[in-house]
Amino acid sequence: MAKIEIEWLTSSSEDCETCGPSYAEGAWVSIDGASALNLEPHASCFGGASYDREDVYRRILAHLGHEVVDL
Repeated sequence: MAKIEIEWLTSSSEDCETCGPSYAEGAWVSIDGASALNLEPHASCFGGASYDREDVYRRILAHLGHEVVDL
């Protein structure tokens, strides 16, 4: 069985005078000690990246070759 380690990350920005503060979530994932997924968050008004827990788990399952279908 694979050992999956998830380091949860956050990013925040308070610099934008137009949009105000922003917040993003993400994770670094390693499987059996090897880096597998870098889902680094980037808080930004435009073009930011955020991955909630469901996104992270779905990407881990896809990385392991599983398909997730919502019904």
